[in-house]
Amino acid sequence: MINNKENISCAILAGGKSKRMNGVNKALIEIGSANNLEKIINISNKLFAETLLITNDNLPYKKYDNIKLFSDIYKDIGPLGGIHSALKNSSYKSVFFFSNDMPFVNIDIVQEEIRIFEKFKCDIIIPRINKFIEPLHAIYSVSILETLEEHIKTADNYWIRSIFDKVNVNYWDLEDNKVNRKAFTNINTQQDLMKASDHK
Repeated sequence: MINNKENISCAILAGGKSKRMNGVNKALIEIGSANNLEKIINISNKLFAETLLITNDNLPYKKYDNIKLFSDIYKDIGPLGGIHSALKNSSYKSVFFFSNDMPFVNIDIVQEEIRIFEKFKCDIIIPRINKFIEPLHAIYSVSILETLEEHIKTADNYWIRSIFDKVNVNYWDLEDNKVNRKAFTNINTQQDLMKASDHK
């Protein structure tokens, strides 16, 4: 098992408003024996030096030990603000990001992504299946922080992809199969939740 407890943080983004789920806290959705947050924390405890939770409401997460809670520094700019906050507060040189709505995170895929990131020495590694990319199951180097801050201050949009042409991004192509597609499942709607519950 790859162990990155000397050089990489884990960050879980939980700052979204979950409008399409009528405000349901997606981090606390249970599919199977644990909620989404607990599943990711379990992987993080095995692999990473620290676990950061980026949220604008600390209260639901007070019971979780060994995680560090931070809010967005730049408010109301979506996931890009969470990425910035995690990079700013990380104690280590890079951060593995997870969205809080991923119920089937696969530790083997996570470890392989870390290996690829270290091999290519890039600023960001993004997994890709055909044309689908997942920028919130990705590794970002803290070295992009200055570029990211400048972008946030001057940008006319805050899509995560809007910074990709300003840094060194490597796309990691995965086979289009059931295991890989399941690992990148997101819960954005009630329909997504029903499908995920059928495949727990």
